[in-house]
Amino acid sequence: MKDWLKELNERFEVRNSPRQKEAFRAYALEEAKSIGWPARTEACGESADPAKAHMNVVIGDPARARAVFTAHYDTPRRALIPNLMLPLNPVLRYLVIFVPMFAMLALSVWAARAVQVLSGLEGTAGRFLYLAVYAALYFGLFLLLYRGKANLHNANDNTSGTACVLALAEKLKGDERAAFILFDNEEKGKKGSKAWAKAHTELKSGLLLVNLDCVGNGENFIVSASLKAMEDGRFEALAGALEGLGAKVYNARRASMNSDQKNFDLGVGVCACLHSRFAGYYTPRIHTGRDTVANAENIARLSDALAGFVQEL
Repeated sequence: MKDWLKELNERFEVRNSPRQKEAFRAYALEEAKSIGWPARTEACGESADPAKAHMNVVIGDPARARAVFTAHYDTPRRALIPNLMLPLNPVLRYLVIFVPMFAMLALSVWAARAVQVLSGLEGTAGRFLYLAVYAALYFGLFLLLYRGKANLHNANDNTSGTACVLALAEKLKGDERAAFILFDNEEKGKKGSKAWAKAHTELKSGLLLVNLDCVGNGENFIVSASLKAMEDGRFEALAGALEGLGAKVYNARRASMNSDQKNFDLGVGVCACLHSRFAGYYTPRIHTGRDTVANAENIARLSDALAGFVQEL
């Protein structure tokens, strides 16, 4: 079996610009076809222009499949503050999200007021200066902290999920009970999967979709499933296969995982986490240059378990 994780990290570590993503898609299509799958790129959204549309890679036939396995293939921009995933710790998760935002807000308000006072301007001119300084500083800080240049290392987010989907496709080799989608533009707000779901409304409600996002760093697999997915007849076998890895299975109201599965009624998300007494289950380093850790054993174990699930359908 091919070491997909190693190959993707060596050849396509950054998949952020249109050219980088186009090169990866060509590779994914060629590899899928070489192992016996029909595969295509599907442009979704308002434009068929690859620079504007969401270019999803579809392997197999989702309309005929009993389960569809997905991952987003795009990689993020660099952030100075890591995008720390905390699926089971809502208090710390909200602190990580909102404390930096409130700090930026407070600093921007203080600085804008200081500039207004020092300028001596009053009335409309003073208010305009205040708003201009506030907006420039707040959005400048936001771009500096969260929207830098393309992140150079993306071993876990989401090379690990992409590698696992390709490894699973290789293990199932043309088994029509499965299909696979590599979604574009998850990092821009799950736009690729949203556009694909909108283009395939006939499938959206009945598609059992298992989304793999950041599955490489951590020995603990966390599963976040919609309530409708948990009520589906196929879910018992899926949960059994994942629990065989020691995975902890929760409904999506209990375990938060903000990824592409949220755009589907029967969406199931899978991630890997480390564990500490203070934070609980967490996934570190993503969206930073330190995202260099992903375990090939995770990919092998998870793809084996999911292949076993498909073979029971």
